[in-house]
Amino acid sequence: MIGLRRGAAIVLALFVAIAVVPGGVGAQPAVSLKYYFPVGVSGPLNELMTSIVNDFNRSHPGISVEPVFAGNYVEAMAKAITGVMGGSPPDIAVLDTPELYSLLDRNAIIPLDDLIAKQPRGWLDDFYPALLLNCRSNGHVYSIPYQRSTVIFFYNKDMFQKAGLDPNAPPKNWTELVADAQKLTIRDASGNVTQWGVEIPVVDTSPWTIQGFFVQQKAKYFDATSGKWVKFNSPETASALQFILDLQNKYKVHPTGPSSAAFWGQVPQDFIQQKVAMIYTTTGNMTFIRTNAKFNWSAAFMPAGAQWGSVTGGGSMYVFKTTPEREQAAWTFVTWMTDPVQAARWSIGTGYVPIRKTELSTPAFAAYLNQLPQALTATLQLRVAGEQMTIHDQDEVQQTLVTAVQAAQSGRLTVKAALDQAQRDATQLLSKY
Repeated sequence: MIGLRRGAAIVLALFVAIAVVPGGVGAQPAVSLKYYFPVGVSGPLNELMTSIVNDFNRSHPGISVEPVFAGNYVEAMAKAITGVMGGSPPDIAVLDTPELYSLLDRNAIIPLDDLIAKQPRGWLDDFYPALLLNCRSNGHVYSIPYQRSTVIFFYNKDMFQKAGLDPNAPPKNWTELVADAQKLTIRDASGNVTQWGVEIPVVDTSPWTIQGFFVQQKAKYFDATSGKWVKFNSPETASALQFILDLQNKYKVHPTGPSSAAFWGQVPQDFIQQKVAMIYTTTGNMTFIRTNAKFNWSAAFMPAGAQWGSVTGGGSMYVFKTTPEREQAAWTFVTWMTDPVQAARWSIGTGYVPIRKTELSTPAFAAYLNQLPQALTATLQLRVAGEQMTIHDQDEVQQTLVTAVQAAQSGRLTVKAALDQAQRDATQLLSKY
């Protein structure tokens, strides 16, 4: 009998051991989460994100996150909404921050206030205020900044020196921009431009850059509280668009025709190929420029109009409506990814702006700034940055502005007529809210 009891005890002990060992019989399965992220399916950014997510999975055995690389922002949003409508949403997604109302209109995401309240005191205050502006609506926080950016100003210091300009003194305002661009625009004997002074990507699928010029002219061009109205045809917005057109048509220091419609891909390419001396582009292109430029360059604030200013952009992390267990696991992932150490890994690897104040003091980011002081430009510019347009029917409304800019740029409509048309079209779209 004693032998039988001892044998039974051993069997019971083994059963208990198997039950509590991760992966053993009876082990609690990990919560599996889908994470949509807007980069291409290959390349260094994909590899970096995969490495970061793998580190999360190794340090959180109760949660398994599957990164789904969903294309660009437009494609990622479409994929997320398709999942919502089909009853299979992602658990977490980095989406273009101004898509807030589009997600709310579909009842796709959860407010984060209760989850934030459980974080250490002052946790949310560590994020830069300018980056939180379009994460909120009607008193609630719906997303957490992640790969955020601003439009900043890059310039070729070697070209400045050749033109007799101070390579450490980029233009501070629109007047100086015109003067410098005129000295930096070079033409051959036949009058053909071999080097442009400045290039601004103002039209494509997004009117992001031009919103920075709106901010600089103190334009109140949308309703940030409820997302129900826009004001595209004010004197302030008209003066901003007119200035950009003057660079092309009056001062002739900016490309015209198809090349003037280049967006993020073409403009930094033109810069590193030394086709242009000064460009406006996202701080997210800093790593690309640092890696590929074969000349001395630097970064600065957008030259001021009536005031200093830029506009924030980029993606924030949303938690989608699923189950309480999955939402809590998703929040654990969000807080880990936006921890200063992890956030610094992404900022350093991409050039996106630091999202938290304490990120700057991490050893990795401090070393990065010592090597590349230009990386601090976007962070400093956050002090004067405005909010990117966040509105109901976001894609459709911003397309009315894109169409207006294209019409004015091509000469089909005057600036006033183009913006008046955009205002009529946008008002019609928003009339149902």
